[in-house]
Amino acid sequence: MPPNEANVQSADQQPRCEFGKTFLTVGECPRLGEVQLDGSLLCVPHAELLRLKVREGTLLGTVFEMDKWLDNPNNRADQLYWQRMLRQRDETVEQLRFNRRLVEAHTQWERDQQP
Repeated sequence: MPPNEANVQSADQQPRCEFGKTFLTVGECPRLGEVQLDGSLLCVPHAELLRLKVREGTLLGTVFEMDKWLDNPNNRADQLYWQRMLRQRDETVEQLRFNRRLVEAHTQWERDQQP
């Protein structure tokens, strides 16, 4: 077997990122898979994107639960605690906005990397 053919085979045998295979994306990612996440082998950028999206979902759920608590008239008896919860909810919303900007920046970077 010629030496260049052996190199091509060994390069093909390296595990690739499975992002395009398992999620709703266009095409497959050409990068090497380096991170095992939820049963899929992903490249570092896609693993980070997935981590950001999971965090976004968690923050959304937290804000939703805080809104329900804040909207309950029975919880307004302790005004100081209610105001603290409102500030905490506002901080969580700010974290959610920042996380969303990171997801958008990461997605834009991905688009810029495509030929």
